[in-house]
Amino acid sequence: MKTQAEIVVLGAGIAGLCAARVLHEAGREVLVVARELGEASRVPDALLNPVRGKRGTVAPEAEEALEALWDFYPRFGTVRQGILRPVPQSDRPVWQQKLQGRRIPHLWLEEGLYLENAGWLETTPLLHRLAEGLNILYAEVKRLEENTLWLEDGRRLSGKVLVYAGGASGAHLVGLGGRFTPGSVLLTQQHFKQARSYGVYVAGHSLGGSYLPHQDRYAPHQTQPHEVEWLLAEAQKLLGYRPAFSASWAGVRYRLDRHCLKEIPGGFALTGFGSAAYFYAPLYARRLLKRLTGQS
Repeated sequence: MKTQAEIVVLGAGIAGLCAARVLHEAGREVLVVARELGEASRVPDALLNPVRGKRGTVAPEAEEALEALWDFYPRFGTVRQGILRPVPQSDRPVWQQKLQGRRIPHLWLEEGLYLENAGWLETTPLLHRLAEGLNILYAEVKRLEENTLWLEDGRRLSGKVLVYAGGASGAHLVGLGGRFTPGSVLLTQQHFKQARSYGVYVAGHSLGGSYLPHQDRYAPHQTQPHEVEWLLAEAQKLLGYRPAFSASWAGVRYRLDRHCLKEIPGGFALTGFGSAAYFYAPLYARRLLKRLTGQS
């Protein structure tokens, strides 16, 4: 195996794979180094949601992110279009005001806000399709020093440019700070073709959401009984019933508020999207390519 590459991408979650795919298609020599495919991005189903939370906050750069993701993801798999947000009547004027002047196609229905070009996707097939044809080394990275990586087995790799896209579990390697938010998803027996989101979300075979507090450092998370009860209680509000489930998934989201692409010694950090990683990854992969092109 080569111990050098033009660009080394550390992390094979959605941010790292989107970046590696965009760079690879642009003719750059890319080596992806990761402990496993997907890592924290293996949440079963992911929302592509431009209007977030119960306050109707329009995501920064929502229009650009939507354009980029619809241009990118359908090439690699099915993207289900549309999210229904059952906003209470009393809150709708505030939501309408926030959407005013924004280029986000939407309809107000009796049930609530329907976001026409939002959507959701199944993550595992997408991650595997993105990885096809990429040069990926599955290994544990113990230390970084600028653009050099030391692996657990003692090997050393280097690139002209390092792109850190390792998410929560590897954030200590680059010392960026940020917030770590644990959360869980229940795998429902029912399949929800129409995504719905308010407090929690349902899409595909997923019921997800989080009320747990942010942490200042990473720690692995396991679904707790009180999380299951909270998810089911919120699903009752959203759906009118508690869906049956067969298993659970737990992970930790990593967030760097609006600093998701920044220069670090030896290259760039492309990380910290929190729960919006699938929404922003194609846009920021494009931006990374532009930054690298500007350097050459």
